[in-house]
Amino acid sequence: MRTVLKWAGIVVGALVLFVVIGGFVASRVGAANIAEVHDVPVATLAIPTDSAALARGAHLAGIYGCQDCHGADLSGQVMGEGGPARIVASNLTPAGIGGEYEPADWDRAIRHGVGIDGTALFVMPSGAYHHVSDTEAAALIAYLEALPPVEKDLPPMEYTLLGKLLAAGPLNLAGGVYADPAPATSPAPGATIAYGEYVASGMCAYCHGEGLVGKEPEQPGAPPAPDLAASGQWTPEQFHQALTTGVTPSGHQMNPEFMPWTATARMTHDEREGLRLYLATLADRRAADA
Repeated sequence: MRTVLKWAGIVVGALVLFVVIGGFVASRVGAANIAEVHDVPVATLAIPTDSAALARGAHLAGIYGCQDCHGADLSGQVMGEGGPARIVASNLTPAGIGGEYEPADWDRAIRHGVGIDGTALFVMPSGAYHHVSDTEAAALIAYLEALPPVEKDLPPMEYTLLGKLLAAGPLNLAGGVYADPAPATSPAPGATIAYGEYVASGMCAYCHGEGLVGKEPEQPGAPPAPDLAASGQWTPEQFHQALTTGVTPSGHQMNPEFMPWTATARMTHDEREGLRLYLATLADRRAADA
């Protein structure tokens, strides 16, 4: 009996040692992944200064949900504590990173998910913005550079041991890096299928997957993102109600944390209508491709 217990203790001790060593190695690998420097192509953007471009940039900041993470005045906020990391949305005004960023730095961060130091930006949804055209990116940057400075004392982003362990595996919490060049041009905003496809290729596809066929969530606790072909069959009234109030035709109230209807509510009617017109073509497009 004593021999059995002795060997059991040895086995348990060895397993504990293995877990400790494995955890240490994984945390080092995760820390290295977080600190990895990425080289991505950045467009040379001509930043406009006219009032129309600034107004367009302010509008884009709204429909792309910048305020949802960085606060109403874009001065940043702590979005979460504990778990894998302290999540901090930066102060975008000139009193924060806006005072350090050049146009190339803005572009690298917004469309490629890479910060000024070359490391990946945690929870920055650049996958939704990678398809933003040079023209619209320049207008957005123009607006950000014109923000009034807002002083705010924010703590740094900080990964916990859990975050480093997760960053060592397939779930790399350092965020997504998009190295392909972003598009140079985009259709004029409005109630057209072309503009709707442009919006859907970035904002919608980020959650709903390529072809908008639906996608399993990456965020823990989030529901699956459905196939959007069905929403293209809603009536115009139902579609605009869902994207402005979050209430679907069945009466379900969508959670803005997972479906950003608060951002789509800031779109103009024609911009949403363009999206609806494009989604209404999905079923026929898929049938033609079958």
